This record gives sequence, structure tokens and C-alpha cells, in this order.
Amino acid sequence: MADMLADVPDHDASRRRRAPDTSSRCRAEKVTGTHDFEVVNYSLLDGRIGVGVSVKSAPFAVGGYSWRIEFYPDGKSVEDCCCCMPAASAYVSLCDGAAPVSAKYTLSLVGRDGRASRRWRRRASTATYGWPHPKSWGFNNFYLKPLLRLSGCLDGVRLRIRCELTVFMPPRTEDTTPAPAPPPELPGHLERVLKDGRGADVTFNVAGREFRAHRVVLAARSPVFDAELLGPMAEKDARRAVRVVDMEPAIFEMLLHFVYTDSLPGSFDGYGTAVTQHLLVAADRYGLERLKLMCVEKLCRSIDVSTVTTTLALADQHHCQELKEACVAFIMSSPKVLRAIVATDEFKHLMASCPQLVSDIWKP
Repeated sequence: MADMLADVPDHDASRRRRAPDTSSRCRAEKVTGTHDFEVVNYSLLDGRIGVGVSVKSAPFAVGGYSWRIEFYPDGKSVEDCCCCMPAASAYVSLCDGAAPVSAKYTLSLVGRDGRASRRWRRRASTATYGWPHPKSWGFNNFYLKPLLRLSGCLDGVRLRIRCELTVFMPPRTEDTTPAPAPPPELPGHLERVLKDGRGADVTFNVAGREFRAHRVVLAARSPVFDAELLGPMAEKDARRAVRVVDMEPAIFEMLLHFVYTDSLPGSFDGYGTAVTQHLLVAADRYGLERLKLMCVEKLCRSIDVSTVTTTLALADQHHCQELKEACVAFIMSSPKVLRAIVATDEFKHLMASCPQLVSDIWKP
């Protein structure tokens, strides 16, 4: 029976339940950007600015980092020469950030046509920038100065250097577990329909209190309501209230809430034994088997000396064999418990009203 009670906690089943499947993904990305650095009046720098002195481009952003080109017209050091010819140096520098970042770049001279020269191009392998690594990487021998005028890249007095920079972004891990489906909306919608009474076509009178409801909903959920509201003996005058006897208004209200939403208002665990017993009677009366089983399960877990007698009588009256067996097992659990139960007024009343039930307890 417990398997049928989806919303009744089952702690053993919870421990056996499989955890939901999850997934994640690591994404590696790279970002490439290009920056042109133009040196105007290059002739005023060549041979005059001095070894180890650079001119710098404005900072430019690639991959969320700030970079700049550092150009040394007379070379970064006196050793920067080839075949006894002086060389100019060019570097790509990281302006900020302490976290290491990997990047590679190509430095080219730009011709008069605006295209990067294939002959005057230097490619660097991937390097790591930022502490504890250097913040600047480049070429000491970017080009040989005496050959610059033969390159076709010196436009009068203008020299343009193009940096194509690729930054390898830190790997990023993201959760790819599908979002859980939202909870069902139908119970909430039906609860709202029950509360506001829109479209209601039947009225119940319970101990002087009236409840508006919808025949088709009640009939779909309960065979008793179906026969009572839509069967041949149904009341033809829709304006006339259906009278409900032997039930408290609060219990009937809970019953209606369950019919519309398949759940009880509030937390079922907080319901007392007396309320649960009344709900069991109402559920059995209207053929709501799931609600009846929920009540049986809860009552089985809340049997004590003060409630076992009334619960036993209820179980016998409404044919709840499992609940009846649980009550008998509690009564016979020990001589001390038996003596305490027999001494109660409820047990004496049970002996007077249901002697056969009491005699069944003593049967082996």
C-alpha cells in the first residue's frame, strides 16, 4: 500500500533513491584582435632616440586584457644586431593583471597598400604573460635597419607596425545539467478556481456553512460525487444546496481541497490524529482511495495508548485491514502497554459497543 502513497515520506526509500543525473562542460576559447601602431616622423627617432628607449602604442584590449606595442627604433640593447647591421626591436606587453595569461602574436610591417608584409613579418610561439612570468615578450631583431628602405613599408616618414594578437582564455567550466521541469501548474489553477468560485454550479451545505464547487470536477474524482451529482438521482435544481450530514465543515473543506489539487492544505505531517481519523472517514465515504491510504499510513505511524482504541474501531468500521493489524500489534506489544490500554475509558466503551472486535484481539 505504501507504494501508492507518492507524497507520504518513506525514509528507507529516500536512502535508496538514486541521485539525479548531472553534467558539466569545460570550454576552452581564444580571442584574436589586431592593432596598428603608426610611428610618424620615424626619421626623427631613427639613430637619435637611443638604444633601450621605446615608444609605446596606446593600450588596446584583447580577451579582456590590456596590451600595448613597445617599439625600440634603435634596438633594445647594443647586442641587437645581425651581420654587423643594427636592428630595431618590437615587443608585445601586458599592461595590467597579475594572473598569468597565455598568448601568441604576429608582428608585421604594413606596406603602403595597407597590407601586412609577408616578408617583414615575425611570428611568436605561445608565451605566458604575467607574474611570475615576464609581462613583455618580443623580438630583439625585429628588422635590420639598413634594409628598411628596401622593404617598401616606410611610407615617407611613416612606419606602421601591425600586431595580430591571440589570447587563450582560461578554461571555463559550466554546469550543463538540464534545468528541472517546473512543478505542475494544474493543482494551483484548480485551487484558485475552487477559492474564487468562478463557474461553480453546485452548493454544499455542511452544518450551516456553504461551499461552492464544480460538478464535473467532483464527479471526475469521486464515484460517489459522480452518482450524486450527475447520476439519475441527481438534484435537478442547481440552485438547491446539497446537504452533507455527519461531517464537520473544516473536514469537508479539506476534502474539497484534495479533490481539486490531489493534496491537503498545509503540511500533512502536522495533522493531528483526530483530524486524520475524520479525513479517513470522509475519504471512505466519497470513494477517495488515495486520500484514504494516506490517512491509513499516517495513523499507522502515530498509534499510541491514547489513540489506539479509537483508531482500531475506525479501522474495523472502514475495512482498513493493515491499520487494524497495526493497532492489534501495538496493543499486544507488551503487558505494560496492554494494561495501560485496558484501563482507559475508550477501551471500556469499545468492549461495550464492539465486543466481537475486542474478542478478536485475543485470538491467536
